[in-house]
Amino acid sequence: MTAQPSDPQLSTRGYVLFLLTALSAMNQFDRQLLNVLIEPIRHEFGLGDFQLGLLSGVAFAVIYTVLSIPAAIWAVRGNRRNLLAASAVVWGAMTACCGLVQSYWQLLIARFGVGVGEAGGMPPSHAMISDLYGAEERGAAMSTWSAGINIGVFFSFLVGGVVGRYYGWRAAFWVAGAVTVLLALLLRLTVREPPRIADRHGRSFAALPSRSLLMATIRTMLFEPVARHVVIGASVASVVTYASLTWFPSFLVRSHGMTLAEVGIYLAFVIGLGGAVGTWAGGRLSDRLRKRDIRWSLWLVALVLAGIKPFMFGFLLVDTTILALAIFLVPGIIGAVYIGPSLAVLHNRVPADLRPVASAVFLLIVNFLGLGLGPLLVGSMSQFVFAEAGPDALRYALVMVQVVGIWAAWHYYRAGARLASSARIAGGEQPA
Repeated sequence: MTAQPSDPQLSTRGYVLFLLTALSAMNQFDRQLLNVLIEPIRHEFGLGDFQLGLLSGVAFAVIYTVLSIPAAIWAVRGNRRNLLAASAVVWGAMTACCGLVQSYWQLLIARFGVGVGEAGGMPPSHAMISDLYGAEERGAAMSTWSAGINIGVFFSFLVGGVVGRYYGWRAAFWVAGAVTVLLALLLRLTVREPPRIADRHGRSFAALPSRSLLMATIRTMLFEPVARHVVIGASVASVVTYASLTWFPSFLVRSHGMTLAEVGIYLAFVIGLGGAVGTWAGGRLSDRLRKRDIRWSLWLVALVLAGIKPFMFGFLLVDTTILALAIFLVPGIIGAVYIGPSLAVLHNRVPADLRPVASAVFLLIVNFLGLGLGPLLVGSMSQFVFAEAGPDALRYALVMVQVVGIWAAWHYYRAGARLASSARIAGGEQPA
């Protein structure tokens, strides 16, 4: 018998969500740790900004996004808990290997390995959350999982900044890898595979061949206007987000003379803890606004993405360090609000069987463009376009990428407008 999100058998769903959020945090922790440690790695191996952009973005994003598709197809038919646990063991072990490398090329290969493991993280997590929480609660649940991203950023900056400063950058990778493996074992030993919910489509898609399943998902996302605008908006926003996460530590070191430990502690509390609260609260607010006017579940995102731009420009252009850090508090706390509502709306617009693949396609597009293009774009502009600006080259490159983010707000506005008039697809969204 297929369980529904309110089934009493799922009374432990809070614990499951907690573990999924913890692994979401470690996913981001292991991914972002390299960015915090860019400066000591750059000095040890004698690297340029282009090489660092390639290392922190493309090296990870290509393998991560490509392998997410077969991982998602497995999640449609196989045991999602086991997939997530095995994937976490792989990315945790490869993160620890990053601390053993002796050259740039060895580090590049280790980053490929982290991408292999993390490819199996998001699709099964999203599918399990959608089976545990119905449409009315899904925005808050997805935002709780997304808050794990900020928590991971918190620990990456804190551990990377403090441990990297006092015990060396290699020790930080060893700590991150060990914690991830322990959480993977805890998930495998204490969590049961959640029952799959059914919608009006039943299990009609699960029996499709893998290629047909993928094409059905792509067609749904391409021709469903709300999903299409959300994917484009999230992709553009992720370019800015990943570029910022990668290069803000170096920017504060180069342009403001802060130490690695100071940068790590500051960004840990602002983007990490503050951002976790902002992301979680944004998801809950989106769910509440959805009950009054469904359009505001996405218009809230558009308002946030547009509203933080003056603060971002101020942070990057002000020379006074204290003032710059104070200005950054606003975008640092609410800048990632878009993730939870985007995932919730996407899962509400597609049939249940397509949700893991929809997450993977979403992940592929968002991360390939954001993680693959964002850091490399800023690194390239810093090294080649603004080279004559000297220490301020990175500052101007970051300003230019922020301009692109305004485009994302427009897509979320259009998605919200279409949300009110479009037909319901998968038992999630009700037209206003």
